Amino acid sequence: MENLWQRMTVAAQQASAQGQLEIPPTECEIIADGGIDFVVRYAPQLAVDHPTPAQPPDASDRSQARSDNPFLPPDPALWVETLGQSHNLLLNKYSLLPLHGLITTAAFVEQSGLLNLADFSAIARVLDQVDGLMFYNGGPLAGASQTHRHFQLVPKDLGAGALPVEAAVHAWQRDPTQRIYPFVHRVHSLPNWQPETLLEAWQKLEYSWQACNLLITRQWMLVVPRTQASIDGLAINSLGLAGALLAKNLQDLALIRRLGPMTLLGQVCQGL
Repeated sequence: MENLWQRMTVAAQQASAQGQLEIPPTECEIIADGGIDFVVRYAPQLAVDHPTPAQPPDASDRSQARSDNPFLPPDPALWVETLGQSHNLLLNKYSLLPLHGLITTAAFVEQSGLLNLADFSAIARVLDQVDGLMFYNGGPLAGASQTHRHFQLVPKDLGAGALPVEAAVHAWQRDPTQRIYPFVHRVHSLPNWQPETLLEAWQKLEYSWQACNLLITRQWMLVVPRTQASIDGLAINSLGLAGALLAKNLQDLALIRRLGPMTLLGQVCQGL
């Protein structure tokens, strides 16, 4: 049976042929900073085709959230498969990677609400099939652009050969006194990726009372609380904490080069 990456590839090819999925060209460079080799993608076409969206509707306005909801109903052209009774796996319409999935709740659930066992059951179903990177932007301040609960799946190498932050995580696993970032974060090694294991780890690490970014692999879970969504117009989500930043214009690129990725992350995260 074909694996999940293969099924996503076929779905992406079909969606591209229908004009429902387009991956804009990017230029990449590596910037080493704070022990992490950050992948910086420059994609000026995004600024033209998909300008930075306005703030999502207020969480209290659920009717508006539903009326503007791209996940209800799921776009058939982007649909991959169901994940149990509570979640769907879709393709990300606005991706910079050939494979980028969205795990969405089948019914509307607030993005910034408490995560539960059903969420982690869907994540575990995916991790059973692929050794990928799962990430979650917990609210607008953490980079979420939709109020409907969704998690994201990308290949661990982020299209750059390796997951940038993983070397720092492995160093922490060898010596827990080492820090991955010079700002507040928590990390937990996973003995497995069963739903109950993931939920227990999340509950130990959880910053449910504020916005946060969450990264999950088969081996570890990492959480970083956030204080703001962007810095000088440069938006940062969970992939920034994984070691990947996106510049939509030359100003963004110059800012990343001038201040360095780790300094920029520190300005949108909670200080020690």
